[in-house]
Amino acid sequence: MFKKTSNKTQLGMFSSPNSFLTDRSERFYEQNDSWHNLFRIQVTLRVEESLFEPLYSRQTGSPNSSIRVMVAMMILKEANRWSDSQLFEQCRFNLLVRSPLGLVNMDDLLPSASTYSCWVSV
Repeated sequence: MFKKTSNKTQLGMFSSPNSFLTDRSERFYEQNDSWHNLFRIQVTLRVEESLFEPLYSRQTGSPNSSIRVMVAMMILKEANRWSDSQLFEQCRFNLLVRSPLGLVNMDDLLPSASTYSCWVSV
């Protein structure tokens, strides 16, 4: 079943990375011209998810993982020449990789490795 990703993100009170960063790090993290913020705005949020709707059943199945996140993951993987395992390691633990994907809270879920690999092979 196809489901579009919401454009609106809300920072969590207890899960926002900003609450864990020092003042200097937080200023860098929030700068609009930092690469991770530019990537999120110029790449991730511009992925037109409705183009992928025909790949999903209308009657059965669970809702899809965020297509925007998966496309952005593929771009970051190729740009950095990472393997799948390196990509997922970076996406799980690196704030400057989570942010461009739109995963702005520490508890935002990453697509599972099996979902990502099945989707990439289509």
